[in-house]
Amino acid sequence: MSFVLDRNAVATSQTSSAHRAGWHGIGWASLAQLFGMVIRLGSNLLLTRLLVPEAYGLFGTAMAVVTTLEWLSDLGVQPALVRHPDGGTFAYLSTGWWMGLWRGLALSAVAAALSWPLAKAYGQPALFLVLAALALRPAIMALRSPGMPLLRRAMNYRSLFWDEVTQTLVATAVSLTLAWSTRSIWSIVAGTLAGALAGALVSYRLCPVVPSRLWDRAAAREIAHLGRQVFMNTVVMAIWLNLDRLLGLKLVGEREMGYYAVAWNLAAVAEGLMTRACDVYFSLLSRQSDPDEQVKVHAVISRKVAVLMMPLMALGVVLAPHVIGLLYDRRYAGARIVFGIMAARLMVRGLGQVQFQYLLATAQVRLGTRAYLAAMIVQVIILFPLARWRGVEGLAVAGLISTTVLTAVQTLLLERRGVRSLTPFLITLGWMALGLAAMCTEVGR
Repeated sequence: MSFVLDRNAVATSQTSSAHRAGWHGIGWASLAQLFGMVIRLGSNLLLTRLLVPEAYGLFGTAMAVVTTLEWLSDLGVQPALVRHPDGGTFAYLSTGWWMGLWRGLALSAVAAALSWPLAKAYGQPALFLVLAALALRPAIMALRSPGMPLLRRAMNYRSLFWDEVTQTLVATAVSLTLAWSTRSIWSIVAGTLAGALAGALVSYRLCPVVPSRLWDRAAAREIAHLGRQVFMNTVVMAIWLNLDRLLGLKLVGEREMGYYAVAWNLAAVAEGLMTRACDVYFSLLSRQSDPDEQVKVHAVISRKVAVLMMPLMALGVVLAPHVIGLLYDRRYAGARIVFGIMAARLMVRGLGQVQFQYLLATAQVRLGTRAYLAAMIVQVIILFPLARWRGVEGLAVAGLISTTVLTAVQTLLLERRGVRSLTPFLITLGWMALGLAAMCTEVGR
């Protein structure tokens, strides 16, 4: 009897310890994102006064191309190293690093090769050199320390905080300095590359694992096993998530895409905060070996997100147009409603991210891929008519509708497997509709 009690006490202690580590990680990840949010917000306020909206339109399109290529070739190396029992061994870390390096070099070559054809297709000659320069980013990021996955395995988000802060500070300092002196789009291009280089350098300070020539075939096979699911998912996700920015320059023009880029950058700050929290959530779920415990943890977190966070986010939807008016001058007034719609999209996107972390931690990524595929099909169908009807606001509405479809499909797939997700989804949907209605009423006055 005492043995059973002791074993139960140990299990309870381990669970409590895991939860404490999870909250500690969320705290550091949130602090990093909040710090970055303040820096980026201040930087954007200054940059939008030094640069014209057209510069943001070109830069946003170029970054969308690079980001899409990165996601289209995501091999799932980092999630595999975090999740696999042997992912922290040198053989796995070294093999994963080489896989990432080859991918990064290939991405840079492809992005550089596409820069001229895409500039011709968009009818924007200036896009050529901007995209060719940003093509260096994947290769630079691939040079980061092989040991970086160890930080997530250990839930050492304090070190990851310093990693992100360093990149943000360097990128911001370079961008602002050059923008002040040149008033050129090249200021944000140079800042982006400088931030990536700083991240590569600081990674070896935070996790000093030196690359070696070691390549382990068995480790490569194990990494590729989960990587295949992640790869297919990110291919579909990349197309869906970036379709609006990839086609927007052709559909609505350079100035309107500048409005879209400003609103998207602000929304990305909040989405980055959610992504960091979900990153910790994935690490926490991966440490749970009992499937029933994973289901319980996910049910609790999903409900808390819906009940506690969604009312605050609905208020953010109402305030979003006023935020644009407060932060930017009249040249960017066209971003007011767009930002409100994007803020509403973040509500269903946030719940969908929580759901996907559960699928990733339980190796059910294929279910997420089905949801992304459904969202992509819907977006392809509605993007062109909405953009032609409502311009840049139509682009944002298409993103909102397709994101709602994504989360709805994930909810139904999880419900079929006994993971209760319907109530959090309905709560989120209700608050989102209320926030949008209040925003439209407020703007219409």
